[in-house]
Amino acid sequence: MARWCDPGGVVRADAVIASRACTCHCAVMKLLKDLRAEHDLIDQMLDSFRTAVIQLSHGQARPKDLLRFITFFRVIADEFHHAREEEVLFAVLVNQLQLPGDRGPIAVMTDDHRKFRVLLDQIQQLIEQRTLSPAEQVQLRTATERYIESMQHHIDAENSVLFVEGEICLRDAGISELACRGLTAKEMKIRFTAEELMHRYPPTANVEIIRGDGCPLCPAYQVTCDGYEREWAKVSRWGRAEEDDPLPD
Repeated sequence: MARWCDPGGVVRADAVIASRACTCHCAVMKLLKDLRAEHDLIDQMLDSFRTAVIQLSHGQARPKDLLRFITFFRVIADEFHHAREEEVLFAVLVNQLQLPGDRGPIAVMTDDHRKFRVLLDQIQQLIEQRTLSPAEQVQLRTATERYIESMQHHIDAENSVLFVEGEICLRDAGISELACRGLTAKEMKIRFTAEELMHRYPPTANVEIIRGDGCPLCPAYQVTCDGYEREWAKVSRWGRAEEDDPLPD
């Protein structure tokens, strides 16, 4: 992932995103709305991917289709969606608002993006094999379910915590616009495959997954992150006055 820096070594989000496609600036609210809409699509595709993997184990799905899912997650979910989060939203929060990038919500979300790439590599390697042994079929289903569950918890955390609190921080700092861009022709072509794949493999939700809003439902809470109230105490709505801090040290 290419990086452009100013003379002080700070990542320039507008320069990074400009390297990928024609860039412009849009309202913070619009960018966050777009990111949430992308989450909705990715979420549906994850449940559809579960269906395809289940059908593959019964000889009812084409490995080629599963690789098309992989391409969607690599290009649309990662190279487009995750890149805009890291190179625009996260970059502004860290570089302009001085929020920590090496710990707390931003570090957790960025590390998740890296872990998702590793999981996709493992899943793709299994799919590309001509035949799978019973043990390898179990391995494929296990890796796929881990990827899906992790991504869905990640989406919940961003929607209910990072995007909400990030918007408040940006507004309080007087930042009303951020760099944005549309899909490239290549990305648009891959995006169009989503409806076809979801029609062929209707989404199957895992009702055993406990999903919801807020830090306590994030798998990283009190493991690698103490929650935005503590991690972002100086700029969050909870940390504006020491005497009002509900979580004193």
